[in-house]
Amino acid sequence: MTIDRTSDTAADERDYPAEHALIAAAVAGDREAFGALVQRHERAAIRAALAALGRQADAEDVTQDAFLIAWQKLPTFRAEASFRTWLLTIVWRQALARRRVRQRWWQRFVTADRGDDGRTEARFASPGVSPEQRVVDRERAGAVAAAIARLSPKLRDTLLLAASGEYGYEQIGCMLGVPVGTVKWRVAEARRQIGMAVGGTRDD
Repeated sequence: MTIDRTSDTAADERDYPAEHALIAAAVAGDREAFGALVQRHERAAIRAALAALGRQADAEDVTQDAFLIAWQKLPTFRAEASFRTWLLTIVWRQALARRRVRQRWWQRFVTADRGDDGRTEARFASPGVSPEQRVVDRERAGAVAAAIARLSPKLRDTLLLAASGEYGYEQIGCMLGVPVGTVKWRVAEARRQIGMAVGGTRDD
């Protein structure tokens, strides 16, 4: 599982002049400029919502709601954080609100189907893999999914955001409202707990 540790500032300043111009125009009421900003950050926004909600349709709905809220709140943007982080924070809060209403979000996150025998089966089987290896892989994937499901919400949310590869620790910290050090600890602790849980999985 690759975790992107690129800093929020470095990622956003690659095209800072153009971004700054769009933000200034959007704050002044230019809807097209705001639309351009949305296009730049839409993928990251949807993936943040998906990490919380687990279903693409729900994530897209929440993201659109968050974009509307961001447009309404744009005059309050003071550039204390990057626009991307500010926007993602709004998306994350909206996703959490939707998740609290649904109460069953985690069951919808796991990218696996239940077979007739009740066992978790991976949706995409690797070609050329022996039936025996598929059984092992399926059992290991089920063990990992179960271990992630047992994590506390704080550890699980942080791990899913970090594992998406879309956000640096600084951005995740802003989204969750915690220091970067806390983000790093949560990721490490989540991986430790998963490793301990899966370590006992039998391969024979």
